[in-house]
Amino acid sequence: MVIQPLDSADNKTMRQVKRLAHSQSARSKRAETVIEGPHLIEEALSCGLLPRLVVYSPKWVQHQAGRSLMVRLQALSIHVFYVTDRLFDELSQVETPQGILAVIPTPKGATLDQVVDPGEVPLLLPVAAGIQDPGNLGTLIRAALAAGSPALGVAPGTVDPFNPKCIRASAGALFRLPVVELSGDWQKILHDAGIAVRMTAVDRGTPYFKVDWNKPVAIVLGNEGGGLSEDWFDRAEVVTIPMSPASESLNVSVAGAVLLFHAAYQRQAQGVGFAPPAVV
Repeated sequence: MVIQPLDSADNKTMRQVKRLAHSQSARSKRAETVIEGPHLIEEALSCGLLPRLVVYSPKWVQHQAGRSLMVRLQALSIHVFYVTDRLFDELSQVETPQGILAVIPTPKGATLDQVVDPGEVPLLLPVAAGIQDPGNLGTLIRAALAAGSPALGVAPGTVDPFNPKCIRASAGALFRLPVVELSGDWQKILHDAGIAVRMTAVDRGTPYFKVDWNKPVAIVLGNEGGGLSEDWFDRAEVVTIPMSPASESLNVSVAGAVLLFHAAYQRQAQGVGFAPPAVV
């Protein structure tokens, strides 16, 4: 019997997939998100994030690799939906859809207490404070994991880290690096734990290469356009990245990567290894 692919978006499951892809409230309510493409699905599986359902189209099973992955997913008793390429393109959020996406549980987060608890490696915690572009946040998450950060702090006003675009930009790093949702007087908690709080600014700060990064530190990175508010200059050590006068500023994820990897370089030079992601 020939199985005909579903071709209507007026289906309860397809409507749910679209809501999860586009609505932060839907993702929060269901504790689920959408990932697209074989790389992210393989990464999710390797991290123990079993998809609740998978949607695929004829485009995906035209090749042996696609058929092999579908056999693996079906062996895991994952519910699969076969849809037309047209409907899949309607569900997709990428320019060149590959023909497979999945709904997965959102990765488990960490608490600030779990992260500040002293370990063998001094804390290196990036904090996103008002970053709005999911691509920037995802890139920062990817850099943080590579530089040895145990988690990523997310302050109020920041884009949802479980936005599908953010997960895609992180290349799956979000499955391994826990998110700490910051609220209340989180800065005092860091201060009381002996953790330095540093912020980035174009000027009025110490060049990053003159700063000691071997002690526990949180690096606060602000909004792409406005940066951090003026009162932050009284609450944190200001660090700058000297640059050519031909340039006004750096992309926030690039600035974060520069600081994180310089800190990692200093620590490696002192024989301090990379910290593993926080256990949650």
